[in-house]
Formats: sequence, structure tokens, C-alpha cells
Amino acid sequence: MCRLPPAWPGNLGFTTYVVADATAAFDRVGPDEQHYRAEDIHNSSLASLHNEFATVIDTATVQRAVEEHTN
Repeated sequence: MCRLPPAWPGNLGFTTYVVADATAAFDRVGPDEQHYRAEDIHNSSLASLHNEFATVIDTATVQRAVEEHTN
């Protein structure tokens, strides 16, 4: 998950959401050769985005919002 693109809409005045359980990350090896688990990278990225550049939500929240607007 990249942390920069969700910032762009916010800079233009849009409300931005990231659907946490519809995104993913991958295991990475840092410059110090330390292994970072995908789950840790994913959670850290979401934490960095939330209330800074976007509101992090889950798919159940999206589904409820869609149902409310279609009924």
C-alpha cells in the first residue's frame, strides 16, 4: 500500500476513504536486511493514513452506506 496517493484528493478538498480489508501489502526486506511482515506493513500504513490523509473503513461500512443511499 502506498501512502502518497490518498493524500492527493484530500489536498484538492475531497473526502478520502481507504477500505482496509480491500487493500493489501507484501512482505518486505528493509535496507538493513530486516524482514517486515505484510500484516505489519499493512497495519502501519493504515495507521499512517487514518485521520491524516483519509478515513480508514472496512467493507461492511461501505456496504451499509451504499444500502442507506439506495433505499
